[in-house]
Amino acid sequence: MGSVNVERLDLIVLGATGFTGKHTVKNLVKIIKENNCNFSWGISGRSKEKIQNLRTELEEIGEDKSKIPVIECDIKKDDIRIVTRQAKVLINCTGPNTILSEPIVKACLETKTHYVDISAELYHMINLHRNFNESAETSNIVVVPACGFAVIPVMTGLMYLEKHFKGTLNRVDCYAEVIIPKRAYFPGPNKCLVHYGTWESLVHELQNMQAYRRLKAETYPQNIYDPVPPEMKRSFFHKNKGKLWFPYPGPDQDVVDMSQRYLYEKKGKKPYHCKVYTTMPAWFHFLVVIPAMFIYYYLCYLKCFRHLLWKYPRFFTLGYMSHKGPTEEMAKETKFAFTFTGNGVDENKQQTSLTVKRRSSTRWGGFSRHAYCRQFN
Repeated sequence: MGSVNVERLDLIVLGATGFTGKHTVKNLVKIIKENNCNFSWGISGRSKEKIQNLRTELEEIGEDKSKIPVIECDIKKDDIRIVTRQAKVLINCTGPNTILSEPIVKACLETKTHYVDISAELYHMINLHRNFNESAETSNIVVVPACGFAVIPVMTGLMYLEKHFKGTLNRVDCYAEVIIPKRAYFPGPNKCLVHYGTWESLVHELQNMQAYRRLKAETYPQNIYDPVPPEMKRSFFHKNKGKLWFPYPGPDQDVVDMSQRYLYEKKGKKPYHCKVYTTMPAWFHFLVVIPAMFIYYYLCYLKCFRHLLWKYPRFFTLGYMSHKGPTEEMAKETKFAFTFTGNGVDENKQQTSLTVKRRSSTRWGGFSRHAYCRQFN
């Protein structure tokens, strides 16, 4: 194995042998077969043994492994250009992105390769924007971070809402809910919900949170929004539809903000306020998870404590995160629901609102979705 002898593959999955990479590759194979796609693709990883195991798994689901180009690459040994120069589009499934992605993006720009990753790391996203946005525009190369679980459902939901909203949006409330099997409400054996990679990235995020806030203030000093509507001025916890909600700590709201700033700057599109909220499956989680995360946030500034969090994820998350990750059964039974309510004025300057609901279920790292909407005057 090594460098494949082709011009350029349409797509290469980097980090294909990891937890996320495997699911990405398997879903890629499924999409190609279901839609009769005709494009070339390959996989890249640093371990020969893991690459061979992945090829065997792909063969078991009907893929001819002899036709899958393979490129061995160890990012830490500066092999990344071997991969990027052979791809038109690179899907980066490595992590944590805060540490690994910057040299990968730099290599993509040098070799004229489009870049996509699945990160949810705020510091990483805005750091890429500051360091590479101008170079990417000059090179006509697309760099798209944050194409993971959280951001894509929210962004597509907002696009759907904008398309069907009859008028001008002023504000949007998004309610994101994780629906887990009831047997997983309380911790115990075989109740893991999240893979270690997500936990590792989260610890980096907690460590970098203050640096991210400073970086964002420096990058976006201008306030482009109208005053916040009174309806959106809520306490940290608020009730809606019989459930208790709080601001979602993921990257969604910041990505929406960055997108709106880009559209305002490039196309003069008026931005609207967007808030993303989430809840917990059971009251037990409010009493344990939220206080624990606040404690971890402050302790993450201690290097020794960060290493403890990385070394013992199962202990510090009550078994909900582990190096092994969720079982196939648990992954299939975990679902997500997104509800978007947009408010604004219609063509006649009358107040109007629209609600969109998106419901998703995990399927080995992919999502099956359906949506419906209601218009209220």
